[in-house]
Amino acid sequence: MQLCRANYVCRWSSLSLVATAAILVLASGSAVAQAANGDLTNNDRAYCGDPRPAVAIPSCSRIIEDRDAPSDVRVIALRNRGAFLQAAGQLDRAIADYSQAIKMAPRETRLNAQIHVNLGVALAGKGDEIAAKANYDQAIALDPSLASARLDRAALYISRGQDDDAIADLSEAIKANPREAPVYVSRGALYSRHGDQDRAIADFSTAIKLDPANAVAWRDRGFAYRTKGENARALADAREAVRIDPGMAEAHQDLALGLAASGDAVTATQELDRAVELSPKDAVARVLRADNFLARGDRDSAIADYTQAIAEDPRLTPAYNNRGVAYMGKSDWANAIADFTRVVALDPTQSSAFLNRGLSLQQQGDRDAAMADFDHAIQLKPDSAEALRHRAFLNQVRARFELSIFDYGRAIALEPKDAEALRGRGLAELSLHDNDAAITDLTAAIAQNPSDGLAYRYRALAYSAKNDRQHADADDKASLQLEQDQRRR
Repeated sequence: MQLCRANYVCRWSSLSLVATAAILVLASGSAVAQAANGDLTNNDRAYCGDPRPAVAIPSCSRIIEDRDAPSDVRVIALRNRGAFLQAAGQLDRAIADYSQAIKMAPRETRLNAQIHVNLGVALAGKGDEIAAKANYDQAIALDPSLASARLDRAALYISRGQDDDAIADLSEAIKANPREAPVYVSRGALYSRHGDQDRAIADFSTAIKLDPANAVAWRDRGFAYRTKGENARALADAREAVRIDPGMAEAHQDLALGLAASGDAVTATQELDRAVELSPKDAVARVLRADNFLARGDRDSAIADYTQAIAEDPRLTPAYNNRGVAYMGKSDWANAIADFTRVVALDPTQSSAFLNRGLSLQQQGDRDAAMADFDHAIQLKPDSAEALRHRAFLNQVRARFELSIFDYGRAIALEPKDAEALRGRGLAELSLHDNDAAITDLTAAIAQNPSDGLAYRYRALAYSAKNDRQHADADDKASLQLEQDQRRR
């Protein structure tokens, strides 16, 4: 999982919640089936429970075909054969065996409930979620304490986005068997995804206590700690996850994030390289490494990794968005616009993509399109001081000073120390000959950024308009000095 970062979907993980169709061993006894060659097969009951499909399936089949075999024996044989067929991907045949077994098994037995679970898993494998859920429901109705039914129904709920229902089933599964670490990990991941990091940490901690070698529990608890801002604990958990499972790419990603947060950029880079090496087709690992390259100013390497991530996952909006930012840094406006356009096509709610595209369009001289994007960005995120400031500037360029002052005012209300917005509003006020207001804003801008030569120049004009030559000359001198200092650098 990674930290919830800007323009990024937070990662969360859970173990697969699919019931294992355990092979049941039949009670030994007299011959239960007639072999094809006419010989009695006295060992079919034992062989039907053998873990080797080539041994078990023929024996199970002979039991199933023997109409004189006890019904309970045939039910187990059908279930076992179905499990082998399911494991081999022959879902239709497995479903047929499970369905026949259910018809033969007494409705009130735990075995009947277990077969409903197996049938549900097979149906889910074919994409029939409605029928799968009906079987999980039936299994739970027959045996409310059957944990596998709860687990598999929870998996179905998770795939549908019904996380509250999934948590309820996982909680019931924990009541039935409170010593299964993976179930706590799965419930903790759901809590974490919904922002309840304290409950998530409690579940991950229980899982670690039950199974200290569970690397996923360590990794996900680290993510929960990082989300809470407890980086030292997050870093320690990520280190432990990597120690337990050095081949877990996501653990190296998390360790890199912790190291970067602690200021160790060099080791963080090494961990990201290791994550990509372990999982070269992992688009998320590529994006994280690309983000690291971008933060270090290596735009070409960042673009290469973003491009590879997009090849692996063409719908990964952070890769397009951040590659667009890298292109902006290279003044490659056409490619930047193309990437931001792809972002808003995939996710029209991405305010930052509209803002960045607007800035790129503005650089290309298309002010009308830029204004439309700024409008859209602000509509999506009215409290975006940056978008308001850029729209204010564009209105200022168009001599729409009242509109400009209004947007600058909104931006300053959101970020009172925004020197650029203060200077911009001061210039707009100066354009409307409101010299006192201009001097007030430009003075505030200089207080925030004493090296802003433009603010001194504009304030000099405001003082001059008021015939205050002393202050105007002083600001002109300060502006010229700052320009000379800039040239020397």
